Amino acid sequence: MSLILKESISSEPRYHADRYDYFRSVARPGAWPETSISTWLKSVGLPALASVAATTSIGRRELKEMAENPDCPDRDVLWAILGWGKMRRDHARTLARNEDKWLAVVNRLRRGDLSRSEGYALCHAVMNSITRPGVGPAYFTKLIFFADPKHEGYIMDQWTARSCNFLINGPPIIRMQSRSYVSPKNGSAIYEAYCRVVEDLALRLERSPEETELCLFSKGGRKPDPWRKRVKSH
Repeated sequence: MSLILKESISSEPRYHADRYDYFRSVARPGAWPETSISTWLKSVGLPALASVAATTSIGRRELKEMAENPDCPDRDVLWAILGWGKMRRDHARTLARNEDKWLAVVNRLRRGDLSRSEGYALCHAVMNSITRPGVGPAYFTKLIFFADPKHEGYIMDQWTARSCNFLINGPPIIRMQSRSYVSPKNGSAIYEAYCRVVEDLALRLERSPEETELCLFSKGGRKPDPWRKRVKSH
């Protein structure tokens, strides 16, 4: 049986003209800061990792290199990605109780033989198999993006999801649990539709899909970029 959930979503995104024009005019990648994984691990109460403990900070490039390095343990890859994403400490402790299941997911993703939809369906199935999983789409899509060597399954967190929904002309394609949380009910077809939006926008903006995802994420904080302000005000 196929891992892909059957949901009816158009494969050709249509954008709200005014919002798309504004996005195109102000689009700028929002940088997620490099993170000290060893400090985060200690704050969560987890033991140090083999190859990460001595590293002062880790960013996107380092995460990709770790995932593609056959000598790097799956456990290092799992917790480095979650630590870089600054997962809530209580959620990390909850996930740690089912670490073996997520290590198996990371191991499978690192093989690179799954499509992004299949990778999402795998993560979704594991999440649903655990009473209190401690992780949802906003974080397990980080695993998909960094652990899979193709790096073509993009991160679907609250800001990229809200930006996507804001741009789409018509009903939102990504279900939100609230303004701030991506619903765990989103299936793999919804994720595929989101990834296609990222890739379609990348062609239009003449940027890479990863840069485009970062433009959707934009920059927050005390001085948010114009696009983040626009999405927050919606």
